[in-house]
Amino acid sequence: MHRIHFTADDVARVRLAPTLGPMAETLFSLGTLRGRTGETVFGGWRRRVRSGLDARSAVLAAITPARKPWFDMAILAGTGLDLAESAETFLASPRRAVRAELDFYASHHGRVPATLTALVDTPAARREVLSTMEAYHHSAVAPHWTAIRAHLDAERARRGTILLGRGVDGLLSGLHPKIQWRPPTLHVDCGDQFDADLPLDGRGLLLVPSFFLRNPSVMYDPGDPADCSLIYPAVLDVDHAVGVWTAGTATRALANLLGRTRASVLTAIADGVATTGALARRLDISSAAISQHTAVLREAGLITTHRHHNNVLHHPTQTGLALLDRNHTPAVRVSR
Repeated sequence: MHRIHFTADDVARVRLAPTLGPMAETLFSLGTLRGRTGETVFGGWRRRVRSGLDARSAVLAAITPARKPWFDMAILAGTGLDLAESAETFLASPRRAVRAELDFYASHHGRVPATLTALVDTPAARREVLSTMEAYHHSAVAPHWTAIRAHLDAERARRGTILLGRGVDGLLSGLHPKIQWRPPTLHVDCGDQFDADLPLDGRGLLLVPSFFLRNPSVMYDPGDPADCSLIYPAVLDVDHAVGVWTAGTATRALANLLGRTRASVLTAIADGVATTGALARRLDISSAAISQHTAVLREAGLITTHRHHNNVLHHPTQTGLALLDRNHTPAVRVSR
């Protein structure tokens, strides 16, 4: 449990940002990739991304171990608007800042992988880790970044409306079930196995939504805990997520081959929309029409259908994935 202690000045200095940037969201996505929660939202994305990872991406697991804290590249990389800006900041990070992150990592995990300890003194090690992270980003996050950013912008606007109508008290009281506001302290259950008390000392708190994080996270410099941000999961249901995964993916060629609606049905199924009702809601057409389209796709060998309890579930076949080019996800490679 993290306890963030406010003064009156801190309450007056609560701010909202839409995102920490693509580097931070890429880091957060690694935890979601490893996990199993939110399968209806992230299941299709997980399967596609995992199929593209190779052995050298093990460095990603060192950065984000199963148990927090992670090695916080997002702190070192800053809040760049694009990946290139964050990469430059990370490469130029002072040795003392990298050492502080590694010491914090070691204090909770007992040891630091050699891949990470080399980051203090070896510029080539930083470039290699960064290269792996960039390759993963371009495979897993970049194809969806425009839609992810739009979703986070909308989340910030929604929270801003709450702030205007209900004040800071209303804003902090409704961020997430694992965030409890008991003035003057904000209690944040990050799913960690350690506690922390963080007095803000008049600096205020930055609130930032995340598309990929499923638990809140408090981000702070180990050497200066008062300078911290609270990252909370953006509201994300199946329909919102499918809108992100499918944005721009139904290509004109596929639409010309199958028809626009049928191509959209196949794309949505590949992205994890499994039931007839969910497909109907996502595409804004009747369930009867969805059933007609799925029957054609099934007869063509592009999807399979089976009943699970009271639901009829659709899944793409390898042929269907090949048609969408989903089984050719670029592998994560390390530039040398």
